Amino acid sequence: MAKKSPKRMAQSRTYLAEIVGEENLQGQRMQAGAILDLMDVVAGRAAALHSGSRVVTLSFDRVDLVHPIIHLDLVRLEGQVVDVGRSSMMVGVTVTRQDPFTRDFMPVQRSFVTMVAIDEERRPNRDIPGLALKTQAERALNGEALAHKALARQWVDMQQRARQRTNLAVEEVEDPLNREKREQLTPEETLVRVRRVFMPRHLNVLGTIFGGDILLWMDRVATYAARLFTRNRHVVTLAMNRIFFKQPIYASDLVEMTARVVYVRRYTLEVEIDVTLLRVGGEEVPSHSGYFTVLNYDESGFKRPIVTGLRLAADDQDSLLRYHLARERHHFWQRQQAGVAAGRG
Repeated sequence: MAKKSPKRMAQSRTYLAEIVGEENLQGQRMQAGAILDLMDVVAGRAAALHSGSRVVTLSFDRVDLVHPIIHLDLVRLEGQVVDVGRSSMMVGVTVTRQDPFTRDFMPVQRSFVTMVAIDEERRPNRDIPGLALKTQAERALNGEALAHKALARQWVDMQQRARQRTNLAVEEVEDPLNREKREQLTPEETLVRVRRVFMPRHLNVLGTIFGGDILLWMDRVATYAARLFTRNRHVVTLAMNRIFFKQPIYASDLVEMTARVVYVRRYTLEVEIDVTLLRVGGEEVPSHSGYFTVLNYDESGFKRPIVTGLRLAADDQDSLLRYHLARERHHFWQRQQAGVAAGRG
């Protein structure tokens, strides 16, 4: 069978524009989950346009929400395929919101979503077009995607190295900021565990639960865990990191989600999310996972210091390792942001 002819980026370009949120919450800050939902939709459409195939979400890498989105904002999301593998496609997604005062569209965030083309039997479809790079602008976008891939590999390597640590000691792992907190909770006390069954209305064209609904739920549970930990209702997701869609979810699955606070800074904390599928036959299948960075703020919208910390103990090596991994993730992105800032300077 002849290989399909490569396609240009413009052939997969698509956008969504929507007035988001609720009328009775006009003027209030929106949770990130609703935007992650839309990002998944636009990424899936761009990948389907390029591949001419059914597609599923494989992963969201780092998503930073640099500006808040307010209920009843007009939000525009643009997506296009910027790199192609054997059956996978990396989609660049840009989110902007219209500022009612200036009437200009302001950037909210830009990120990459990896989609996979599948065939009728839900196996990877390797018969998809390549990507034709004809212009300097297209090559620049592809280069940015490749650099992002390289960064993702560095992130994975960093986490693998950190996992090799054994016999961790609290004094060498814990941040001074954590020790200074007025209240201390054990990692076990931060756990939030929820279960639900998704309804047929949540199914996509493949008969599985739509990825955007999963992202929306993950964000909701992450922010609830943050509210419980901080004793504050005013929290919002600032960043989402490494969301992996390991297994499809069916309407017959009982879905269990576990959230725990794994790392605390002055104004932010990180919530780790794990999703397990409880199949009808009794099988338990690990499904989705990811990390949410959540900001604590007050009624006026200003950052509010978090007064609760994690009580770490040497005899709880699992929690110490989770804390150590989260701290390494934090320092990794700090170094990346410092490098970007230095490059701009």
